[in-house]
Amino acid sequence: MKVSIKRKLELKVKIFISKVILFFLYRGFKATYKYDKRVREEIDNWEEGFSIKLQIAPNKPSLCLKKTKKGIEKQASLEKPDILICFKSVDAAFLVLTGRLGVSGAYAGHRFKLSGEISQAMSFVRCVDIVEAYLFPKFITKKILKEVPKKYANIITTYRYVLFNF
Repeated sequence: MKVSIKRKLELKVKIFISKVILFFLYRGFKATYKYDKRVREEIDNWEEGFSIKLQIAPNKPSLCLKKTKKGIEKQASLEKPDILICFKSVDAAFLVLTGRLGVSGAYAGHRFKLSGEISQAMSFVRCVDIVEAYLFPKFITKKILKEVPKKYANIITTYRYVLFNF
């Protein structure tokens, strides 16, 4: 199958933007773990060593997270994560990562594969919903979440932590 130059360029741009969003998603997890008790309680309930890999199609960008004593830490890679969420295409991942489609909509539309215990994956998704509520403006979160979670932390403090890690 031949792919046009325009499509190749489009995919490269989407992959680059997805990498940036995954970086900020991780930072959002760190910030909400620090400032929002719901995320902290959810993550603290995970067993130490529990791991999650959020992957964009095979051999594309991914976010690997592992529960440690400090909370949640990014990993370079994970051989056998407890939960693997693998988007079937760059386009599907881009829709979710840019807030055009919620996780539940993507799951209903079979846009990703889930490997692992679904109850543990739901815990992760609850955290993602809260992180998205902090990172995205309200008009976006209203479209992708059934219910917009209340923010318990100051948004400026959260953004400062996400952007500058302090």
